[in-house]
Amino acid sequence: MTDHILVIGYGDTGRRTVNSALASQPDARLTVLDIDFFTVADAITNGATAVHGDGRDRCVLDKAAADIVDRVIVTVPDDLDALLITKAVRPLNPGAVIVAVISEPENRGLF
Repeated sequence: MTDHILVIGYGDTGRRTVNSALASQPDARLTVLDIDFFTVADAITNGATAVHGDGRDRCVLDKAAADIVDRVIVTVPDDLDALLITKAVRPLNPGAVIVAVISEPENRGLF
């Protein structure tokens, strides 16, 4: 079975995440979701399917197929946004593994 991975946020950490996933699982299905149009274009160039929009938005998450992915990796720079994205994804896909990169260690308990 091929993993389907959704990476939300395609900054430096998101880019490294995609590159690492492609290196370890070349057949993985990768979808990137980001609010920046140029970043989305860069993700497509890197070999990922990409969706432009806000990871907190249910319609955008539907477009990114968040309900059927195996793993979600949230790599947005703001911890509050990461928490809101995590809370938006969880009801759509209760069985998915969700990993959020957290900037401030004191926010770890929130997740």
